[in-house]
Amino acid sequence: MKLKAVFIGAALACMACATPAAAWTQIGAREVRDRTDRDVIVVEGPRQFERIKLCVYRNPVHFYDVDVHFANGGHQDISVRERINPGQCTRAIDLTGADRNITRVSMVYEETSWGRRRTATVRLLAE
Repeated sequence: MKLKAVFIGAALACMACATPAAAWTQIGAREVRDRTDRDVIVVEGPRQFERIKLCVYRNPVHFYDVDVHFANGGHQDISVRERINPGQCTRAIDLTGADRNITRVSMVYEETSWGRRRTATVRLLAE
């Protein structure tokens, strides 16, 4: 009986130490075309975030540059420079600075499918 109580106590202590996984929230999306282009995802509302990532759907997208603009007038230039396949995301990108209230994210990219007149969807997620 005493051993059972010790086991239950240890299990409860371990569960209290475990932190829940952070939930990623979609804060914007953009349809992108099959050419090199620059687009902006506008983020609505004053909300604070610590990290972002870009997820790609339907067709691959090659990102060249991502620039995050904040409400305080600052911005963070992020070098992505990688091809993201459909169903995949960029790495989690830490946002620097005290004010992480994102107003918009501009990106330079190329949708890289082989077909003509194709589009891909880029979703901006944050936590």
